[in-house]
This record gives sequence, C-alpha cells and structure tokens, in this order.
Amino acid sequence: MDKIRHSSQNITPFGGLNFINSLLKQSNVHSLIDRTLGFRNYRAKYAYSDIILSLLKNSLCNGEFVSDLKHLKEQIAQNMKDSIPSHDTVEYAFQKLKVPNKIVVTENNTTHQINYNKNINSLLAGICVNLGLLKPDVKDYVLDFDNVVLNNNKQDAKTSYKMTKAYHPCFANIGSNTVYFENRNGNTPAKYAQEQALENCFKNLKDNSISIKSFRGDAASYQKGVIAVLEENVEHFYIRNVTSAGFRSICIEEKNWENVEVNYENKEVANIRYAPFQGEKEYRVVVTRSRITESHPNLFPEHSYTYYGIITNNMEMSNLDVIRILQQEGNDSENNNKNLLNDFNIHRLPLWTWTPTRFIGLMVVCSNIFFEWIKSVLVKNRVEALKYNIVPNESLSKYICVCAKFVRRTQTVLVLFSSKKYRPLII
Repeated sequence: MDKIRHSSQNITPFGGLNFINSLLKQSNVHSLIDRTLGFRNYRAKYAYSDIILSLLKNSLCNGEFVSDLKHLKEQIAQNMKDSIPSHDTVEYAFQKLKVPNKIVVTENNTTHQINYNKNINSLLAGICVNLGLLKPDVKDYVLDFDNVVLNNNKQDAKTSYKMTKAYHPCFANIGSNTVYFENRNGNTPAKYAQEQALENCFKNLKDNSISIKSFRGDAASYQKGVIAVLEENVEHFYIRNVTSAGFRSICIEEKNWENVEVNYENKEVANIRYAPFQGEKEYRVVVTRSRITESHPNLFPEHSYTYYGIITNNMEMSNLDVIRILQQEGNDSENNNKNLLNDFNIHRLPLWTWTPTRFIGLMVVCSNIFFEWIKSVLVKNRVEALKYNIVPNESLSKYICVCAKFVRRTQTVLVLFSSKKYRPLII
C-alpha cells in the first residue's frame, strides 16, 4: 500500500438494506404497529413503527446496542436517514409503553415480579396474521412454551436458580414465530403462575383468530392447573413428566417394554396409564428407560434404570411419534431463543432500568416476526445463496452488505458495486 485516497462520496456499505426498506413499505406494516401500540404526540418526529423498524435494521447490520443507531445513521443511504431516531428518542418512546409490574409476595416472603404488556403481545400475534406467517384457516398449529434465563446486572434483577442476577422471561412459539411473552424476575421459577400466563396467551391467540391444536412443554408445565387450561384450549398436549417415587414404582412394575431407536440410540419404551395429582384423572404416559452404568452389579436390577416420561392425552399416536414430537419442541424453542440472545441482543439490555420488558418484546417482534417474514420473501424471490435456515449474520454477509450509492440523473438510480444480481423484492 503506497497511497491512501479519501473520497467524500456518499457510498453505503449496506446497500441491500434499501431493498429491505422498500419491502417493509410495501407491507404497510407501519400502520399496524401504530394502530396497535398507539400514536405518539403529534409533535413527535418518529412514530413507534419508525422506532421498531430502526431496531430491526440495526440488528440486521450487526448493531449490538441501541446506541449503535448513531453509527447506522452515518452509514446508510440518505433516503433512510430521516427514519432512524437517536437512542435518546428510543429511550423516551419506550417510557411511554411502560406497564407496571404485577407484584406478589408469597407466604415464605418471596417477592415475584411479572410484567405482561398486552399491546406488545397483541402486536406479536397481529403481525403474524397480517404478514401471512400464520393463517386463521389453519387448525393444526403446535404451541411451544419455554423460559429463558437472561443474565444481566440491572439494579432490580434478582438471583436466578443458576445463581446469577437475571430476568426469567417466558415465550410461547408457533414454529419460528413468537406469539406471546411476558417478563419475570430471576427469582421466579418457570412453573410459577404458568396457568395465568397460558390463559393470557390463548386469549391473545383467539383475539387474532389463531387456532392451536397441540401444546408442547417441559417439566415446568407438569401442573394440575396448567393441564386443566390446556384441556379447555387444545386437542392434545405433550409435557415432560416430573419423576416421583409413585411414578417410578409404576415404571418398575411395568413388564412390556419395546426397543426403539431415538436419535441413533437404542432405548426401551413403554406405554403406561398414570393418575397424577392425587389420582383424580388418568392419563397416558410414554416412558423411556436407560440403564445406569455401574461399576458393580445392583442387587435389585429394577433399580438399574433411569425413567423419563411424557404425559399426553393423545391415545392414538405411537410411542415413538410422541417422543419425536416433544424432541421437536426442544429444537424449535432452542433456535428461537438462540436468535434472540445472539443476533437480536436481548442479553444486551439498555441501561434504562425501567424498560427491559418493552425492549425484549420489541426485539421479539424484530427477530421472530419481521426477520422470519423477510427471510421468506428473500427465498421466494430466489435471492442468490439464501435459504430458510439463514440467521441474521448470514443475511448481512450474503445480501445486505454490498456497497451502493444513489446517482441522480433523469431519475434516481441505485448503483450497486457487486457482480450479484439484485432486483426489487416482490411480496
């Protein structure tokens, strides 16, 4: 390198973002956001839709913090600069979306804090229907319910079961789309008040004409009240069974075990009838057992196994299919949570101590709604090298990251410095 020459030409490194911006305008999703969240003061320069879409663009361009909006504004094309607010404006707008915590003090003097934002949840489900990600005429959707430990150093965060300061938000997903969330403090276990959370979730789904056929959940959903709510709202449920002495004794007495292959591993499976919760009602439990590796033989061979159960009201599905459907829940939820934590930065909460629920909720809108829809449109338009399983970082390197500038002639022309074929995206 002999010389360096600087140019003041307005060339953006994120030329592909112009196509994404045009796509968002075609969808008319701006009006849906503002109708659902409400309209800001008439003097406000930026609507809630501008703020949410700015957070989306920031994440798509690898921004890690809300303050990175300043750098994004410096690097994008002139036609988008006016729609990107400062991080101070985002902070002020978030304040207006604040919903007070529900605080419950238990008999053992434990304080639980739960924050449920009805408008943001309505927006999550409404956008899914509006963008065609979920269809009211489909009746076989499967709902997954899961919690995430969100480590942070916020002043109001409590110690979680992992012995770190954290929040403990829960998410309900249909495939790759989150349709419900609520934030909880770190000391609140996943099973606490899950019955009320699911009631809110199903009401939100019904208000948006989304039907659920099946529910999948982990051991935190193994509760009498939760199962009662599920029986009223879904056809089938599949929940990881909590092991107890009574359950184990029934498994030991079972004699009819069959060998199956699960994830390339041979296991023994049995189908038993079990009446949990003081024996009021009997359910089907699909049990897998694995032999414990021991250095010395056990005097009681029946105690040489570990047992894992899946409780369900589906009496027709095969044992192997019941196991597979719950394993799929783990894969879907894990991928959604991974995208939220790593690519949409919910583990990098803003400094403002009173905004975590709103920030998490709006980043969920960006991640599992907008990004999933944008991804489907890119694939539908046969964009080179992009597939359904891409993550935001891939979309940056393969589509968004291309040098571009606008040239004004008889009409404004977008010049792209790339050999790839870029075309306007069509919904």
